[in-house]
Amino acid sequence: MVGGLVAAGCSSHHPPRPLPSTAPDPDATALARALDGELALLASYDAAIQRASVRDQPPLRVARALHAVHVTALRRLAASTRTAHGIDRDLPAALRQSADALRTEALAAHRGTTAALLASIAASHQASAG
Repeated sequence: MVGGLVAAGCSSHHPPRPLPSTAPDPDATALARALDGELALLASYDAAIQRASVRDQPPLRVARALHAVHVTALRRLAASTRTAHGIDRDLPAALRQSADALRTEALAAHRGTTAALLASIAASHQASAG
């Protein structure tokens, strides 16, 4: 009787579920660095908005919103996030530095989707830096 239960339990009409991949994401480091850079830029924009006049705040808020979209996209792809982010008071310099770093990470990315996302964000930062 016990043998019959085991045999009945072993015969399933459902296909076996594939095991989750344990291979590390080859782009995890690039994505984490890009996310850290974006979060640092958000903090820099927050500081710039606080210092800006009421007249100068709207374009800074729009630019900050674009970076918030970058963060959302990166978080969806990133394997992990870190929370330490520096604030750069020279926003154009921070944007140029971030663009350079993102271009480097885009070139090193393994997947085309990761490279495209990082390059797109780099282009946005370069354009924003003026």
